[in-house]
Amino acid sequence: MQKRKLLQLELERVQAEIPECKKKSEAAEEIRAQVLKELDRTKIIIEELKLNLEKAQMGEAQAKQDLEVAQMRVKEMEQGISSESSVAAKTRVELAKARHEAAVVELKKVKSELQTLQGEYVSLVSERDFATRQAEDATSGLKEIEMIAEELTLELITTKESLESAHAAHLEAEGRRIGAALAREQDCLTWEKELKHAEEELEQLNQQLLLTKDLKSKLETASAFLLNLKAELAAYMESKLNQESQCIENKLSNDVEETKRTQSITQELSLTRNVLEEAKASIEKAQDEVDCLKVASSSLKSELDKEKACLTNLQQREGMASIAVSSLENELDRTKQDLEVVRAKEKAAREKMVELPKLLQHAAHEADQSKSVAQIAREELSKSKEEADEAKASAITIEIRLHAAMKEIEAARSSERMALVAIKALQESEQAASICGADSPHSVTLPLDEYHNLSKRAHEAEELAHERIAAAIAQIDVAKQSEVKSLERLDDAYGETRDRKEALKVATEKAEKANEGKLGAEQGLRKWRAENEQRRRAGETAKDLVDRPQETFEQPSGPGSSTKEESDAVHSMMDPKSYVPEDNSDNDVPKVKTRKKKKSLVPKIVLFLAREKSQPFK
Repeated sequence: MQKRKLLQLELERVQAEIPECKKKSEAAEEIRAQVLKELDRTKIIIEELKLNLEKAQMGEAQAKQDLEVAQMRVKEMEQGISSESSVAAKTRVELAKARHEAAVVELKKVKSELQTLQGEYVSLVSERDFATRQAEDATSGLKEIEMIAEELTLELITTKESLESAHAAHLEAEGRRIGAALAREQDCLTWEKELKHAEEELEQLNQQLLLTKDLKSKLETASAFLLNLKAELAAYMESKLNQESQCIENKLSNDVEETKRTQSITQELSLTRNVLEEAKASIEKAQDEVDCLKVASSSLKSELDKEKACLTNLQQREGMASIAVSSLENELDRTKQDLEVVRAKEKAAREKMVELPKLLQHAAHEADQSKSVAQIAREELSKSKEEADEAKASAITIEIRLHAAMKEIEAARSSERMALVAIKALQESEQAASICGADSPHSVTLPLDEYHNLSKRAHEAEELAHERIAAAIAQIDVAKQSEVKSLERLDDAYGETRDRKEALKVATEKAEKANEGKLGAEQGLRKWRAENEQRRRAGETAKDLVDRPQETFEQPSGPGSSTKEESDAVHSMMDPKSYVPEDNSDNDVPKVKTRKKKKSLVPKIVLFLAREKSQPFK
């Protein structure tokens, strides 16, 4: 956050220094223009001085020649030579001719130079117009570059925000992963505890099952003992009855002994009855215990099933937790890949920033072309949609025609059935007439003409039905062909719409690429500033050539430093490594709630069985 605030402060300071730098650059441009004007003026003065010097040198040479000729004439006059035969006069004439020829040559040369200067003037005028146009284009381009620079700053801010959001998402994903790992560890600990508890309960259940098996074996032995007692009682009763019958038959006299014996028998019977009642009571208690054990075993089985279900649920939760952890890891890897892609894009954008200023106009042209292509694709898409609607409408009309043709076919089939019924009735009447003769009361005699008319009508109705069927079949074929054609047209329309959508997508991608191409405007702006600095240096060199120290001016240090600071600020803003977000991973760890344990029924069943064991088995 502190780095972000510092970057924002530096950006605001750079933006505040931009107008001052612009003013300084404008002042430097004005001074450079003045220096260039003075340099041109000095060049013109130097050329004029050169021309005057050449004229003076020529006049001096001519004066020397005239002086020599005059001296020669003076000598000849002293010697008394006439003017006709004087060498000085001849040399003067030759000099005049030579000067005339030189003047003619000079005049021709001046004329040719004048023509060349006129041509150069025309070319310079055209170059001036072209330069003015280029200057206007450059000013418009500069305005566009300023707009693009503003857009680039906005895009830079948006990219920074997206990077910050990506970093935040990355940190949040790491926090989630750490929280999921902690939750998984805690769940694993709780699951291990529950598994140990479930294993202990399973051991207790196994012990209780062993006890139930022992009780069942005891119950079986008790039931076998009861059956043996019943068999012995029956045998004893039979033997006693046999003895009593023998005693009654053989010894009627011994009544007293018999009464004693009967009393002893009754006593034994009462004792056996008491034993039987006790055995029945013990059997009932054993059955009650068996029922209780069955209930306990069923409850233990249900509890065991519940524990198994809990174990399966725990395993499922563990699997879900592992899946969640793997999904979080995948999401983390995805965010890392996104960050790498963003960094690669930033690197590619930096590499392209060197080449993109040249391709800016081409990108703008491509953007216009893509927009026009997109407009054409939209128009074609609307046309294809209209064609698809027309094809759907034609398909609906074809379906209506097909339905009408099916109705006509059904009507023709019904008329055919009626004609067949009439023909069948006529055939049956003919057969009945041939079998029964003409005198039968059920037969109907028809004249031959009427029969022929009826048969002709039936034949015509049959032919009409066949014709209708054929026409309906032809209509069906035509409808099917038209339907196939309409479906083909519909498929073609869908294919065209698909192609146009793809073309529109390609055009939009081109437009996006063209918009991305505008990212090189910042490099163009830097180049423009470098060119301005080069021009300023050229102005300084021209000033040194003119040797006018009184008109020298100090180089403003503001623009260069501000541009350097601005470039450093932009580089620091563009560099994702310089931005290090705060680590808030400790605050993102979710709190894991411990799960409450369910109260099991196993301790209650164990207490119940212990109570049952404490009672003595009779």
